[in-house]
Amino acid sequence: MAAALALAAAGARVTLVERERRLGGKADEWRDAGFRFDTGPSVLTLSEVVRTTFERVGLTCPLAFRPAAPLCRYVYPDGRVWDVYRELEPTLAGLEPQEADAYRRALAKARTLYEAAAPVFVHGPAPGLLRLAAYGLRHGLAAAPGRSLPDLLRALGADGPLLLPFFMRFATYVGADPRRAPAVLHNVAWAELGLGVHHLEGGTYALVRALADALEALGADLRLGEAVERLVTRAGTVREVHTTRGVLACDAVVAAVDRELVSGWLGRRRRERTASLSGLVLLAGLRARDQRLARHTIVFPEDYGAEFDAIAGGEHPLDPTLYLHVSALDDVGDAPPGGENRFVMANAPALPIEPEASLQGEARAERGRAALLASLERRGFGWSEEALVTSRWLDPTTFAAYGHRGRLYGHAPHGLLGALRPGPRLRLAANLALAGGSVHPGGGIPLALLSGTQAAALLARRLGLRRSWPAPPPAAPTRG
Repeated sequence: MAAALALAAAGARVTLVERERRLGGKADEWRDAGFRFDTGPSVLTLSEVVRTTFERVGLTCPLAFRPAAPLCRYVYPDGRVWDVYRELEPTLAGLEPQEADAYRRALAKARTLYEAAAPVFVHGPAPGLLRLAAYGLRHGLAAAPGRSLPDLLRALGADGPLLLPFFMRFATYVGADPRRAPAVLHNVAWAELGLGVHHLEGGTYALVRALADALEALGADLRLGEAVERLVTRAGTVREVHTTRGVLACDAVVAAVDRELVSGWLGRRRRERTASLSGLVLLAGLRARDQRLARHTIVFPEDYGAEFDAIAGGEHPLDPTLYLHVSALDDVGDAPPGGENRFVMANAPALPIEPEASLQGEARAERGRAALLASLERRGFGWSEEALVTSRWLDPTTFAAYGHRGRLYGHAPHGLLGALRPGPRLRLAANLALAGGSVHPGGGIPLALLSGTQAAALLARRLGLRRSWPAPPPAAPTRG
């Protein structure tokens, strides 16, 4: 949608093809029995990227933002509860002196890594060898090449039972097993802890509606419930998009789905790499509220490593980390009076390379659902049958509509080179640009928007369109 907006503003005649009946992809919403849920992303960092997506094409951003406070509440197996804020003072108030010192060191390191990496790996186009070399010469040693994220945290003294899982968790934002993540991914922590989290009035889906309104105003043709089946190339360019409703001639294509799915549309064999994390989600509409929950709450398991051992073995963990989101704490219309719209998510393995027999696959998913419910009950966040009004499950099979094997972020960013996201180009077609979480700059709302704008800039140059938006800023604003 961001790519379509930029191209339409540059003068292109844009057709957007969406297989679902609603726009948004994973960033959908579900309403039932008076409850409203965002079914996908709920943590918005780098909010200025959302604003500039509209402003760079001459539109006023119609969305309202509210800063999150606290950023998140963390609940540990021993019962300890820690509220983390963007501001240091209330955050450190929940720590012992030694922990507070380690938190300061780890936060400062995350800031250094982010501010060095953001111009190259976030706000700029996919870097080539020269830009990578320049980054390496200037910042390479500070990024601790060859070291893992846990090694870096131990060196910073952030390796206690509270801080180690806290800082390791940010690597899961990009789909990594945090034990195998390179040290440079510690920069992700600064985007949330240093630059802050915002909520959109109306939820994440308000962004989807705003983009759709802008596209309609610019005359884009939005074709819903129409699935792409294949791309036909001639002389190294895509000339036709074959869909379930017919054939569309084209001068250029932006494909905002998983890179491997696009290869399949082109009739090429997919390259199998270690998949990023998938997810298991339960949406539960409840009659009562749990006063212990913040809008964003993380509940850590007894054994954080065992969670990723299970996922590496292709199984749902028996005791997963739980992320609970209750938007009705701020957006009162998202649940009936006194009710709670609880979004519960656990890390999950991607689907196997070889499709399982349907019965085996369903048994695997059922084990995951049972483990998530048992973990909620064991940690004291369960509910009675009488309290449950409505519910819905989303699992790796659901997410397979958007990403190969249901993975959420393309290939797993393990190792220094693995952390690099592929660029927007495929050698198979010169007029095809990729966008979305499996390519540069990565997953999440702001990075997906940036990927779309960068894909549009690439094709605008090829098509000779006037480019009516400025270049992306060199770096995000930072806190003084």
